[in-house]
Amino acid sequence: MDILDKTKTKLDKNGIWVTNVSLLEEESVSQSAWEKIYNYDLKKLVSNRESFNKDKLADHIVYIDDSYKFTSQTNYLEIGCGPAYIGEYLMKTHNCYFIGVDFNYPMLLTLKKYFNTKGYKKYLLIYADINDMPIKNNTIDYIYGGGVIEHLPDTNHIVEELYRVLRRGGVAFNTVPAFSLWWITRCFNNIPSLKGIRKIFEFMHLKLLKGRILEKYYGYELSFTVNNLRNLHKKSGFCDIKIGAFAFHPSTNKLKNVLLRNLYYKTQTSIFTTAMYFVSAKK
Repeated sequence: MDILDKTKTKLDKNGIWVTNVSLLEEESVSQSAWEKIYNYDLKKLVSNRESFNKDKLADHIVYIDDSYKFTSQTNYLEIGCGPAYIGEYLMKTHNCYFIGVDFNYPMLLTLKKYFNTKGYKKYLLIYADINDMPIKNNTIDYIYGGGVIEHLPDTNHIVEELYRVLRRGGVAFNTVPAFSLWWITRCFNNIPSLKGIRKIFEFMHLKLLKGRILEKYYGYELSFTVNNLRNLHKKSGFCDIKIGAFAFHPSTNKLKNVLLRNLYYKTQTSIFTTAMYFVSAKK
């Protein structure tokens, strides 16, 4: 697969492509948080995959299938891939070529062990910072980031990086925290990506609190308005930009009551009360 810039990466003894990763303060906070969240051995990965597939996969796939027509020729890149729930589904369903990038090396190692047990062959796993991926220009057909780009401070640069690696006609699909009414429930561990307000929250979390609260949850995390997202993608050259509420049911492990689960899902379908937005954009 001729997509790698091998001047930036090399294959290690575990079969993972590695790069030199140098992280900013905000990125280090995110890395620390996600290494704890995705501290999976093979047994735990299988268990959590089963839970995701049962409770959330169908909700996610509705949006993804609506954004692109996948084939066996599709080069699919999942940024911040973690356990690659979506990636495995697309490999199994469409026989896509999977490229997973993450800065959590232990998770990539567990994921490779899982892929080996399943006999998957069409994949690459890359340890890298998504700000500087060792991927050639114009080689990727579809990019998926499920709650990823908000964990890195220079969102403009990340969106430009996604645009760079996409082929003409390719699609970038990301989900991010919404600066909606739901934000009130996460105001203690989330930073609005709004001028002035952002600097205040960053100073409080990074300088005064030394990232301690952020590390307990999801790391450094921004939330966005619809206009934020549209402008970010327009600036990088994307077209056919679609943004909306990204609604999915909660895990039954966290909320078992059927009525409450359905009520939660209903609140997530409105852009004014949703926790997450999706943004789909074409190069």
